[in-house]
Amino acid sequence: MKEANKLKVFMIIFFSAMGGMLYGYDIGIIGGALPFIKSELGMTAAQESFLGGSVLFGGAFAILIGGVLADIFGRKNMITASGLIFTISVFMIYFAESYDFLLFSRLVQGVAIGFISITVPLYLTESVPSMIRGLAVTCFQLFLTAGILISVAVGLLFISNDPVTGLETGDWRNMFLTALIPGLIVFIGGFLLIKSPRWLIMKNREQEAEKILSETIGVDAAKQQMQEVKALIEKTKNEGSLLLSLTKRHYLMPMLIVFSVAILAQMTGINSILQYAPTMLKETGLGSVYAAVVGGVAITGLNFVTTIIAVVIADKIERKFVITFGTLMVSIVLLTLAVLMYAMPDTSAKGMVLLIGFILYIFFFAIGPGAYIWVIMSELLPTNIRSKGLAVALFLNSMASAILASSVMPITQHFNGNYGVILGICGVCTLVYSFIAFKFVPKTNGRTLEEIEQGFIK
Repeated sequence: MKEANKLKVFMIIFFSAMGGMLYGYDIGIIGGALPFIKSELGMTAAQESFLGGSVLFGGAFAILIGGVLADIFGRKNMITASGLIFTISVFMIYFAESYDFLLFSRLVQGVAIGFISITVPLYLTESVPSMIRGLAVTCFQLFLTAGILISVAVGLLFISNDPVTGLETGDWRNMFLTALIPGLIVFIGGFLLIKSPRWLIMKNREQEAEKILSETIGVDAAKQQMQEVKALIEKTKNEGSLLLSLTKRHYLMPMLIVFSVAILAQMTGINSILQYAPTMLKETGLGSVYAAVVGGVAITGLNFVTTIIAVVIADKIERKFVITFGTLMVSIVLLTLAVLMYAMPDTSAKGMVLLIGFILYIFFFAIGPGAYIWVIMSELLPTNIRSKGLAVALFLNSMASAILASSVMPITQHFNGNYGVILGICGVCTLVYSFIAFKFVPKTNGRTLEEIEQGFIK
């Protein structure tokens, strides 16, 4: 690949993957802010859980229309619009004076996250050379974990002890205000992105598509890929309806795999654990909010470092194996923690056991299912229904995450503050995820999207 081409591909990956940082920043910042929002606004356990999950609910419904909008307006334009909506939502949260308006503002932020979560993996899958597709799409997850780490670390800067009362205080408004930086980067960077060549072909703008492909993969490869994409689109042009596709086995199988993986990926509990880690660690016996948030920083820091490893090996080790192994180990850790949370008395040792368990959990999640969920969902869906199918998959993904995040506190409260039940539920779901990955997910490394699709047609 020529240097000019490398620069263009780098810009594609960097500015679009920055959308992952928005997603991650939003997941991470609420964990440190929530105890202080609760103190200021006097929320109930149900309100606290719903505020935590509100972004995911907003994102779920945005995802439903995000795929259609990405088809109409293009992937590039939707990334830019997402950055703008996210930036506006930050100001709304900063100036919120009531629980209701804060909840509404978080829902708006969820809309931006929803658009990002469907458009960026779609855009990266369609726009980068196949030999680095795994690396490119896992960069979305890498930036997501970086966003979580940075936001949790930044949150520490706004926690202090009141000199009069000696109580911990936190400036949650300024915690959220720092999210302006990644929001503006995505908004401005969106204008610098190229258009998805496969989207251009679908819109019969073949000259533009070939020009862009020539700049990223070379002239000869561009011509060959143009022929492959056009031939496949022509062959399946009457099968583009998502409902009609359910009657075609070569569409039904990848959709069932992707939809199952989308739901089970969130039932591992990843977003809920990262979001509530400071609260869970504090209430399990780790000490102050500050100490618990520091524990959260350790967890998210490991998440980021391990995801870097996953990015490096993305196109070197078969993704099917890594996902299967990672989910199996995650399930073992979660089920072990579930038992220990019931067996151990409420002491600081219990908090440390939970922290160590979370560290192991994050390591195996980040090295396997965490890094490759976006790749697998984007790779397996056929070109003609990719945006619509991905929209449904991510809707299911977000709804599963939102329902779980909104249920953590009420369920825990019902079981006298013990987190063992939630961890056990997530452990069983992750075990099912591991079986599906082993039995049904095909090998995809080094194959073009068209070759993967042909594998289901045969």
